[in-house]
Amino acid sequence: MSESFDIVLSKPLAPDAIAAALADLIPPGLRVDVRGEMADLPDEPGAVWALVGRSGDPAWPCVLNVLVCRDECGLGPYPDLRIAAGLGERFGADAVCGTHPFVGDLDPLDPYWSLACVGGQWHLASTVRARFMAGEPLPDEGVRLVRPVTVPE
Repeated sequence: MSESFDIVLSKPLAPDAIAAALADLIPPGLRVDVRGEMADLPDEPGAVWALVGRSGDPAWPCVLNVLVCRDECGLGPYPDLRIAAGLGERFGADAVCGTHPFVGDLDPLDPYWSLACVGGQWHLASTVRARFMAGEPLPDEGVRLVRPVTVPE
């Protein structure tokens, strides 16, 4: 099986840099494809198949759209959080990801709840007025940290 997810990062990162970081997070020999354009990805996905783009938000300029992350990567039940934490550690970037059930009772249809890894610590966050979520809302309040959370192993 595989998963797909998005990670928004606080630093602009090049596809090659992200690919190298991902290759270090997964078992050796698994193929990692990270490109800037869909047309540049190989036809058949490897273990990780992803696009890197710009968000239009100077505070959160980089979007990593992971189209395929296969179970063989060994990243556990929360591969998005493992990748976000790994990129944060390697590049000193904060990250915003989707939520997971361990966070607690949230409206599953509310797209503005997120998990944010800021300074290596995970938080439940609100992105309701973050520029990367809806273009240029007024006023831009950025990512608002609500409370710390512990990510299960």
